[in-house]
Amino acid sequence: MSLRLPSCVVLGALLSLTPLAARADEKAQCIAASEKAQQLRDDRKLLKAREQLLLCGRDVCPGPVRKDCADMLQQVDARTPSVVVRAKGKNGEDIVDVKVSADGTMLTDKLDGRAISLDPGVHAFHFEGAGVQTDQSVVVAEGEQNRVVTVQLGGPAVSVGGGAPPTTATPSRGAPIGAFVVAGIGVLAAGVAAPIFYLMGLDQKSADEAPTGCKNTQPGGCSQAEIDSIRTKLIVGDVFMGVGVAAVIGGVIWAIVHYSGGSKEAPAAAKLDIAPAAYGRGAVASATLRF
Repeated sequence: MSLRLPSCVVLGALLSLTPLAARADEKAQCIAASEKAQQLRDDRKLLKAREQLLLCGRDVCPGPVRKDCADMLQQVDARTPSVVVRAKGKNGEDIVDVKVSADGTMLTDKLDGRAISLDPGVHAFHFEGAGVQTDQSVVVAEGEQNRVVTVQLGGPAVSVGGGAPPTTATPSRGAPIGAFVVAGIGVLAAGVAAPIFYLMGLDQKSADEAPTGCKNTQPGGCSQAEIDSIRTKLIVGDVFMGVGVAAVIGGVIWAIVHYSGGSKEAPAAAKLDIAPAAYGRGAVASATLRF
């Protein structure tokens, strides 16, 4: 026994199954987009990951899948860096009609101050504008938002990041400490050490010439050793005075040369060693300057 159904009944059944098949297909697409988005995110291809997350976040997708994609989309957006491209002319004016591409992909043909999203990593930028073409590699860090990339067109330099082209800082000249040390030692030698030896020698001479001194109480006057002692003190005073004056003059000249541009870096410290010593009936002194 055969049962024949009216054609309208068969057609209706087929039509009722079509939405179910479409929904099943859409569900499969949502799940596939979610899985693909996760893989792209892990590969740091954040822009393509975002495209897949928008697909699996549609209302037609199952609730759990849609929620997972929405949460992942927020994370991807937070990690996706962006740049703001600016172009300057040779006089510092803004240039608007500039074509900008990165890694061979056109980003914009006119600068309007809007941020451009990129995947993190190193990008080869190409700029065309004001009759000038230039290339620059830019490292864009993950999560770096609205980084300013500035290019100088028609000028001598190209700057990336930070707004204005970098300028070469003029090295500052520190205080010539060595010059001050040398001059200070000279002042001590001439103003302190030399007078001390002068006073010692003159006091000893005055004592010898006094009524009770060796000059008036000993036959033949003071001994040669006593006379040499006085002479040594006075000569040592002369040595300290000469070395001190020379050190002061040298320190002043050093400072003048330093500040006039003859020296860009000053030594951190200097030491002047003065070593007087008796020699025969006189005295000698050695001076050593150490840096």
